[in-house]
Formats: sequence, C-alpha cells, structure tokens
Amino acid sequence: MNDKNNGFSFKQFHVSHADCAMKVGTDGILLGGWADVTTAFTAPLTVLDIGTGTGLISLMLAQRCQGNIQAVAIDIDVSACQQAKNNIDNSPWSSSIAVKHVALQAFTRACKDEPAKFDLIVSNPPYFVHGQDFVDDARQIARHTGSLTHQELVDCALQLLAPNGRIALVLPYTSGCELVSYCQQLGDLQITCLNIKTTPQKPYKRMLINIQRGDGDLEKQSLTIHDPDGRYSNDYQRITKEFYLKM
Repeated sequence: MNDKNNGFSFKQFHVSHADCAMKVGTDGILLGGWADVTTAFTAPLTVLDIGTGTGLISLMLAQRCQGNIQAVAIDIDVSACQQAKNNIDNSPWSSSIAVKHVALQAFTRACKDEPAKFDLIVSNPPYFVHGQDFVDDARQIARHTGSLTHQELVDCALQLLAPNGRIALVLPYTSGCELVSYCQQLGDLQITCLNIKTTPQKPYKRMLINIQRGDGDLEKQSLTIHDPDGRYSNDYQRITKEFYLKM
C-alpha cells in the first residue's frame, strides 16, 4: 500500500521520501520511463542522475535495464542523498547505483581529466526562479534554479556525455521551450521534445527533452496523461505500466 506522506511502492521497489524535499511525482516517473535505454551502448549502461532526490529515476532505469547499469546519482542535499542511498540499498540494484553528495559543477570539474563518459545523463532539475518563497529551506534549494541554471546543467552534461550519449530532462513547458532555444543556439545537437498535458483540454504543462549530438534537427511529439474520462491514456500507460502497482 502507498502512504503518500512516506513514499510509494512500485512493482519491483519502494521509494521512501519522508526525508526528501522533493517527493515522488509524475515528472520523475515520466522521465524514468521515457529516457532512452535501448541504444546499443557497451554494457553496462553508464548513467549520471543529476539531482537524484529520492533516487527514483535511477531505480527506474535500473529496473528497465534489468540491473545491467552502472549509475552515479548526485545531489546537493545531504538528506536527499541519505534518503536515496536507503532506497537504493533496499532495492534489488544496490550494487549498480552509487550516491554522491556533490554539486554538478564540482562533479564536472572532478571528472575533467577522466576518460570515462556517461551514456545517459538524466535530470528532473530545479525549476522555480528566485522570488518564490518556500517555508522549507531544503525544498527551496531543490526547487530553485539559482544554484544551477538549466543552461549550466546542459553545459556540464555535454562535457560529461559519451560521444553517442543522450541527455534526458523533464521541465515545465515554458522552461523547456527556453532550454530548447538555448540548445539550438549551441548547434550540432539533435533534440526531441515530448510535450505533456494532463488532459486534452489543458495547455501543455511539462516537456520531456532528449538531447544528443547530431545534425541539429528538432522533433516535437505530444502526450496527454489522462483521457477525457479521467483514466490514464494508452500513451501514458505505455511509458509507466512496468512500474505502477495497479496498471
């Protein structure tokens, strides 16, 4: 049974989030189910999870790869790191995911002279700008873009990315549009956007973005989470059915 205050049970693992500023939500579940793990990289798939929070996305990717993964999950919040480590230690993939308490900028500098690059870099990053107030300091850090802008995230990720690697992000729709424009200005990047709306009548709310080195093409797709009758759409179920207990 799921207690939303304490966490969520999925088909193959449980995620506790009582001590984490950012709780389990649809954004992370969408990204974990959508990010491309099917390309023919040398096994195991090497993954960097930026701002891991509860460790949810790393755990979803480990399940999808049947444990054939070597992931590094980083976060600047020490409580989130401990929460993620506990969730990972209690999962079937404790030996496949390492949690590190470090900022992306420092992690990127530390990896500067290392030949190893990541096949897949994922992030459900901060997305509120300064000026919005939160009672909880940890939640404020987790939500605010002040310590890591989306553009800086992409800049660092490109430095850490394997030549044929992919970056997969989830953002609010407007922020996603701005980041896509930035990536187009960088040039030589192939971008796929999956624009998300909650119901057919609502405007787009979120954007999933896949970035890889390539010919500069931009592909736009769309997904609606709920059908008019309130049920999960077939498209949403296709991405998430391997995880939800009741799907």
